[in-house]
Amino acid sequence: MTTVPPAGHRDSPGLMFALLGNETMRRLRDAHTANGLSPRQFQILGLLHDRGPLGQSDLATAVDTAASILVTQLNPLEADGLVSRERDPHDRRRHVVLLTALGRERLQKAGAAQQEVEDDVFRALTPAQRAQLTRLLILVRDDLTGGHEQCGTPASLDREDSRPAAGSARR
Repeated sequence: MTTVPPAGHRDSPGLMFALLGNETMRRLRDAHTANGLSPRQFQILGLLHDRGPLGQSDLATAVDTAASILVTQLNPLEADGLVSRERDPHDRRRHVVLLTALGRERLQKAGAAQQEVEDDVFRALTPAQRAQLTRLLILVRDDLTGGHEQCGTPASLDREDSRPAAGSARR
């Protein structure tokens, strides 16, 4: 015997968000991977771009991960010349992570690929609806995190204006 989901089950905002989130994450992962980055590495490069050099422990806190896990993300970024790690001249026990010029370039390319994915995912929305959705998602995120951003794209790569992106005309 099959159970019937309760009325409104398919219209549940939480369920819709989860299902859309899974599909969007798959597409974003593909875009980032095509540019030699994992989504977490994209986030790391974006934080370094937006905030400047960060201590390794501060960076781990910013991406909400253990320092030992962060090292596994930083090692290939450093090997590819996208970041560098230097000792803090004021505290020799501390390492500071810096975004390199090559890292900025890779971030820009991956950001453009991410933008294409977002334009495709949200193509059914008008620019005003997309801006409203972004504001609502930020409101929910800030409420859940107490205002401490733990996710997101580099601020400089966010498009919060209302210009329609190429190929994003309302159908």
